[in-house]
Parts: sequence; structure tokens; C-alpha cells
Amino acid sequence: MGSIIEKVLMEIGVTTHNKIAEILADHNMTFSDCYQNPDVLNFALKELFGDAYLVTVDKIKNELIGLQEYKTVNAFIEAISEP
Repeated sequence: MGSIIEKVLMEIGVTTHNKIAEILADHNMTFSDCYQNPDVLNFALKELFGDAYLVTVDKIKNELIGLQEYKTVNAFIEAISEP
């Protein structure tokens, strides 16, 4: 799952990926930890993208659909979509 998040962020840009990685590191996390701690990813996305963070959430969601059980993915997407 962490690799999917990294892939989406790299598609947006290396700088974006690196900034999110820095925020995660400040919380002693890596991309692999995001699935277990989606609230930190939610914070990082809002910190970087402001109100436009849901665009990135949708990109992550589109990559995850079909890879995991829908209920599990849906709960993760809901957590990172929190306002």
C-alpha cells in the first residue's frame, strides 16, 4: 500500500513526494506506515495541498481499487478524506 501512495505522489512530482515523506518522518513514519495510521497521511496531504487534498485522495483511491478488499480500502480512503 505504501508503494501505491509513493507512486501517486511521484506522479504529481518529486518535490511533493519528498515533502510528504518529511512530514511522515516528523511523525516517525514511512509510507508503509500510512495504512495503519491514515490520520497522519490525512494531515500531511492537507498541509501540502490545502483544500485541494481530495484530488490526491481520489488518485490514491483509483490506484487502490481492485488491489485490496473494497471494505478495507474504503475505510482507509474515508480516514484520509476526513476534513
